[in-house]
Order: sequence, then C-alpha cells, then structure tokens
Amino acid sequence: MKKLNMVLKQCSKLFLLLLLLGCSDQNIEPDIDYSNEFDSIINEFYESSILDFNKADYLDEEFIQDFLKKLDPQKTVFIESDIKDILDMEIGINDYLIFKKSVEKFYKRFNESIMYRIKLLKSYNFDFEKDEYIFLKSKENYFLNKVEKNDYQRRYLKNEIILLMLDEKPYKEAIKELLQSYSDRASSLKKTRESDKFGLLANNFLSLLDPHSSYFSKRDLENWNLRMNLTFEGIGAILGYENEKAKIEELMPGGPAINSKKINVGDKIIRVGEGKEGKMINVIGWRLDDIVERIRGEEGTIIKLEIENEDGRNVIELERGKVSLEESDASKEIIDFNDRKLGYIKVPSFYSDTECLKLNTYACKSATSDVQKFLRDFRFQGIDGLIMDLRNNGGGYLHEADSLTRLFIEYGPTVQIKSPNADVIIYNSWKSNRSWSKPLVVLVNKFSASASEIFAGAMQDYNRAIIVGQTTFGKGSVQKFTETINGQIKLTDSLYYRVTGEPTQIFGVKPSLEIPSLIDGDGLGEDRYENAIKPSKIDISWYYANDELSMDIYLTKHEKRLSESKYFTEMNKIKRYRESNKEKLSLKIIARRLSYKESKERNLKFINLGREISGENVFEDYEEYLDRETKDDFVLDAEIDQSLKILIDLIEIES
Repeated sequence: MKKLNMVLKQCSKLFLLLLLLGCSDQNIEPDIDYSNEFDSIINEFYESSILDFNKADYLDEEFIQDFLKKLDPQKTVFIESDIKDILDMEIGINDYLIFKKSVEKFYKRFNESIMYRIKLLKSYNFDFEKDEYIFLKSKENYFLNKVEKNDYQRRYLKNEIILLMLDEKPYKEAIKELLQSYSDRASSLKKTRESDKFGLLANNFLSLLDPHSSYFSKRDLENWNLRMNLTFEGIGAILGYENEKAKIEELMPGGPAINSKKINVGDKIIRVGEGKEGKMINVIGWRLDDIVERIRGEEGTIIKLEIENEDGRNVIELERGKVSLEESDASKEIIDFNDRKLGYIKVPSFYSDTECLKLNTYACKSATSDVQKFLRDFRFQGIDGLIMDLRNNGGGYLHEADSLTRLFIEYGPTVQIKSPNADVIIYNSWKSNRSWSKPLVVLVNKFSASASEIFAGAMQDYNRAIIVGQTTFGKGSVQKFTETINGQIKLTDSLYYRVTGEPTQIFGVKPSLEIPSLIDGDGLGEDRYENAIKPSKIDISWYYANDELSMDIYLTKHEKRLSESKYFTEMNKIKRYRESNKEKLSLKIIARRLSYKESKERNLKFINLGREISGENVFEDYEEYLDRETKDDFVLDAEIDQSLKILIDLIEIES
C-alpha cells in the first residue's frame, strides 16, 4: 500500500484536473446515486481528516462563492446572473443540489464560449492594427452580461491568432487550425457524462476543505491500473490545466522532459506532433486525458511539443522513454574548483526499494545507501567539501529523509509527525551513522518539497550546513486514502514539523543565502492555495546543534559576487522587464512582433552568459539554441557555480 500511495502522490494532481473536461468516452455509465456518494465523501472526510471540519455547519454563502471561484478562477466563464441564481438557492435543504447546479451552469457557459469562438472564426474580420489589449491577471468581477463576455472572447481569440502568426503562420492557416481545434473541443464537450461532472464537483469541493484532498472514482483507479504498473512510456510530466491550456505541474526525475532541459514547470503545451515530420495538432482546450494519451507512446519514438512560457512559444523535440514512478538514482561528481577538490551529489528523489526492505535484506537500493557509497568514495579521494543538490526533488519516502539526514549528524531527532489524535511521533536515534563531517552546502529551489524539506530543515537546525538557493515548496503534510461508497478520497491525516517545532507547511525552508532564479516562485508553492493548511508551532524536540555560523561574513561575500556577476545582472533586467509587462498584452501585431524579437535577443544573451559559466560554446543565434541537442553529462550551471563559491568560503572560514 505504501508503494501505491507513492504513485498516487505523483498522479493525484493529474486525476483532479483531468476531470475538468471529462474522461475518455468508454465503458457504460454506471448507475450511481451521486447525492449519496457526496454524503459519503463528507462523512469520510469528517471521520478521517486531521483538519477541523464541522459537517453540520460548513456551508454558507462564502463557501459557495469559493466553490464558484474554483470552477472559474479567472472569472471568464460565468456571468453575474449565474452567480446570483446559485446564491439565491436555499442552504440546508439539499447541499448537493447547489454544487450540482453550479457545475451544470459552468458546463453550459463553457460550451457557449466554445461555440461563440467558432462563430467568430467563421465570420469575424479581426483588426490587427487596432490598439487594444488583453489583460493577463484574473478578473476581480464576473462579466456583467453576455455582451461583455463576448468582447473578452473576441480578444482572447485574437491573441491566439497573433501567437500563431508570430510563429510565421499565415492568417488563413491560423484561422483554419483554430477552427479545427475548437470544433474538436465542442465535440469533446458533447461526450461529457454525469460521472465527469461529479468528478469535477467532488474534487473542487474537497479542495476547498483541504488543498491536497481529491476524489477517485473506481473507474479512475481501474483505468490507470496503478496497483499493477509503476512504469509507463512517455515524457515524464504531470499535467495540470490553466486557462484552457495544459500546464506542466511536475517533472518526474529521470524522465525525458526533465533530462532534456528544454521544458520547465509552468510551461504550457500548445501543440503536439508525432515524429520528426508529423503534423502539429493544436491541443488548447483538449481534455487532459486526450493530451496525455497523445503524448504517451512507445519508448524511442519522437514527440514534438510546442511550449508556451514567458519567453514566447518554441517547438521542442523529445524522445519518449520508459518513465519509472520509482524515481531515478542519485549521481555524483568531483569538481576541481579554485584549487580545491569538491564533491557534488544530485539527489532527484528519496527513493527506496521497499520490497527488498520487507525481506530484511542488506544492501537494498535506496537514496541513503547510494549517497553513503559516494561519501565513502569522497573521503578516500580527499574531497574538501560537499554540495547536496535537492533542486526539483519533490520528496519520496519519509524513512529515507530520516536515514539520509543521519549520514551528516551524530545522533538525535530528525523530524516530528503530528497525527489526527494530536500525538507527536519523533523520528529519533542515539546511534550514530554519520558518514560525512566535512563542510556541507545544500542547494534547494521552489520545487524542493516534502522529504527534501525535512532533510534541508534538519541540516539548518543542527547548523550542519549552509542552505542556499530559493525558499522551498512548503509542503509539510502527509496524505492517506479512505473509501467512499463508490470510490476513494485522499485527505491529510498528519503534519510534520522540524526538530525545533517549526512547521515547513506553507513556510518551507528559507535558505541562509539566496541565489536568485528567473522563475517567479510566487504561485508555485504551497502558499498558492488560499486555504492552505496553516499549522501552529509544536514543542521543540531535544537535540544537540553545532555552533552557529557567522552568516554575516558569508552574506557579504555572497552578495558582492552576485552584484558583480554579469549573469545575475542580466537576470534582474529580464525579471524587471517581465514584471512591467505582466498586466496586459498588446493585440496590435506590429507591437507584438517587436516585443517577440526583443525577447528572443534578451533570452539569447542570458542563455549564453550561463553557457560561459559552464564552459560551453555560446549559441550564434536563437534558432541554434532551439535546435540544440541535450546531453546527460553534468553541467556546472550558475546556481552550482555560486554554491561552489559559498562552499569554498565555508571551508576557508571554518578552518
């Protein structure tokens, strides 16, 4: 069951979002009383969750408004009369009917939007010289009426056409492609079943109670066959859904996507093509299960993806591979840097061969055993200091976070777990397993989560390492599964805390020395959930910490290096530019073409500064960058470069 939970942790986000536009049109619709199933969900959540929930008195107007906002977060689907109709329904008679009507209204309005865009594509003459804009941030209010909403539909569609034209696509061809895409979406919506609608209802409802809670019908679990298969062939990405586009939510360690270094969390998938010469198909608005099905394929075959991010749109080519949900291995490097021999270990996840452990077999495969071998080798070769790279490490097994921590401390607690009955379990040991006592730097980023935060937090609390990078994700909760009448729900049943009693939930682990990132961390971590679990502090667990480091000395040196770095200076320029252009986009083609050209020039300069740091040849033009071949070889990027310099400071100052 633990292995199943690990896999479900990886896929649950996808399950939730798949339901927005329905599931595959297969099998006979089951005869289910969804009102009873809804009641079952509420009862199971009340009985099993660690959170305070009063099932007799949870529903009020604010909760209903929050539910409607979950359905339509950018307020581009409903109009104000819809909201009034739903809020006028009497609370306490049949709560399920309020949510059911909300979902029915959502599907109706969304279908109207698709049909109106098809009408525009067939008959409207778009003016690309008109000085108008489309606003990028979520609206504060719902549309007053259909006239206001239809004007937004026109501008939204105009922006889609412009994006295709920026990709050198003629106007008529852009219209033809979008018309086909929207016709497919209209056809897909017609296949929506009651089970699809209930899935959307249940998941949005549960997410208001607990952002990590979600609903799985029996068919969901059977379709994915997670109990039997821990590998599949594809690119290794978890997809979400934002503003009608598939969005990269997570990249799986060891998968083709993360290994390509061409795709990042937050990127959106616009078009998909099969093979090197295959036609690119626009997938905006497609159901996520259909997009996933198109992306997945046989190992060794080629998939082309058109990716959209803050830099514009680019087509990338990936070779599909076998993606294992049991993660990939840690790796090591020895780096000669400033006349020092330094060690580097990349830990992509806290993996463990649990079947081997059940047999009480020694030398089982795990993150801890692999890292311990590396440390033994580093000691033999006289390595002066070590960097542990936990960037993009989303977690894994709790026992691995505990055992890996013990390779770097003498003894004592590593983490505290608070259960539903308020008992606190302390992972503690007075037996030393320390394998490394020399200087240590831990590199983290916004996508370091869960078990990564346990390890980084312990290293910081014991004053055992300098934590560098960006504030981590902030996930300090543990989920479990419980059955309903016709399915299962995932919910939070415990929280974990640092040995100091401080939670990592929401707050994450804040680095002692920050290394700036081009990726804006706002809205990517646990704090993006308005109803994120807000834990209080618990009692400290008794432990021995090393003497505190005089961080002022390190901070002064670090900030001086950043200020003198051409790479980070250019990064700040790009961030300022993006900040000044995040409110709206011009719908004037001349202005957009100029902005697109300038953006590519800025990005190329920044990319080449990074290649200079890593000792690679610079690109002559942006097209050469897009056509680059990626290698599995270790690359000394700007963040590792800064971490190495901090490690040198640590070695020299502490010695």
